[in-house]
Amino acid sequence: MTTNEIKQIILTNDLNQFIHGADVQQIGIGCSGDSVLKISKDGNDFFLKYSANKNIETEYKKLNWLQGCLPVPQIISYQHENGIHYLLTRGLDGEMICTPRYMKNWHSGLNVILQAFEKLWATDIKDCPFDARLDYKLKQIKVKIDSEQIKPEDIRPEFLAKYGGIDGIYEYLIKNKPDEQLCFSHGDTSLPNIFGHGDKLSGFIDVSDCGVGDIWFDIAVTVKSIKRNYNEEAVQIFYREIKNKIGKIKHDIIDYYLTLVEL
Repeated sequence: MTTNEIKQIILTNDLNQFIHGADVQQIGIGCSGDSVLKISKDGNDFFLKYSANKNIETEYKKLNWLQGCLPVPQIISYQHENGIHYLLTRGLDGEMICTPRYMKNWHSGLNVILQAFEKLWATDIKDCPFDARLDYKLKQIKVKIDSEQIKPEDIRPEFLAKYGGIDGIYEYLIKNKPDEQLCFSHGDTSLPNIFGHGDKLSGFIDVSDCGVGDIWFDIAVTVKSIKRNYNEEAVQIFYREIKNKIGKIKHDIIDYYLTLVEL
């Protein structure tokens, strides 16, 4: 970004001082609608996420709780000024496992994914204050439906046709709730949110939806992302490895959550 472009971004005094003289790049990966700057200075990369979205404050609280529990970005600062939330973190080592390098060498990506799930499942949920269970997710979806934040054009036509529209999808989800197998859930284990360095896990980003949740939710999200970024063979290997770790693959529950994430 040019100096003039940076000046047009409304930041706090502290953040303006922090980015002074740094190489700043505006990036946009994900669906949150937040603005993200990549800031490179003194040989290190930092990421500044900012918007009026309160999810940034939620992510800050969850990142703070996860420090020392999971490999997540280090918090540099969190500020809330003039209605805008600002979260500055240090970048993780490695790269997201959907880069061209990993898409070409997807077996390495699968190794990283399996390490990611081992880390998540090893996280103690006894004192976790964050709820990511199904009832919580369904309440959030109902709010979005009632406020018309979910629109038919945002949903794949085959789902709308199968269930007769948005209300039909929601009714199916309410009437077919599976029993939950609780663990620590990241909440969005799509490949852009998992970082690796070669065959090794570097960490997780975008933890605003994490908390105590169903083990099959993260599995479903990951299956969808593996299929989109790698291939069907990688999906089948992932299923085989998950089966070795936790037993029978519950395809009906995975399909349920694949329907849920459409909304």
